[in-house]
Amino acid sequence: MNIFTFVGASLLTAILGSLAFSQPASTSAFYTFRRDLRRCASPRCGGYFIKAVNQSRTRCADNRYQSKCYVANIEWGEQAEPENNSALLRGTQRLGGNRWGRLGVLRVSEVWEAASANQPSGTFFRVRDRGIRCIAAPCLTHHEVRLNSTASRNIAGVDLAGAGAPDNTLGEATAAMTAPEGILVSGSHAPVKGPAGRSQMLKATQFYLRAGKPRQ
Repeated sequence: MNIFTFVGASLLTAILGSLAFSQPASTSAFYTFRRDLRRCASPRCGGYFIKAVNQSRTRCADNRYQSKCYVANIEWGEQAEPENNSALLRGTQRLGGNRWGRLGVLRVSEVWEAASANQPSGTFFRVRDRGIRCIAAPCLTHHEVRLNSTASRNIAGVDLAGAGAPDNTLGEATAAMTAPEGILVSGSHAPVKGPAGRSQMLKATQFYLRAGKPRQ
């Protein structure tokens, strides 16, 4: 195969992949959460602490920035409440008023369940399979967008093995990455190189699948 044939084939593959790759879903308003176990009168205690992922400070319902925000209640709506604190939540904050004053409330629109019991580390991304396959490696097969950010780029694959998830869950994740929502991944980058040059791949410490049915 001469260089012109190689370039032409690679260009055609990229064009077809780009046509199949629709606009990614939003990456804003993602939070970790944990239940408040302090012993004091509800609703000032007994709610939840939430924190925007990938951010050192979180904008709370009163528009102040804190290391984490206290919300007196989480409105789950059509979403099932997770059994533990390992899920990621997407939602909007508002102030709720009662005789105790105005306290934060989080209205959840999406719940993303962790694939395993592993503790996540690194940066959180939404990841999608671009539908591109190349003749030579490294190949920019996947697209990542940093959660709560607009930073994005194409990467040479994602390695989910580090999450320690069972095989059936890994299969679900591989299929989910071909859909518009993709999956959420926490992890860090590792360099890769091959005949086509150098690039970066994402090595997961945890990944997350969308729980329940999408809201209508």
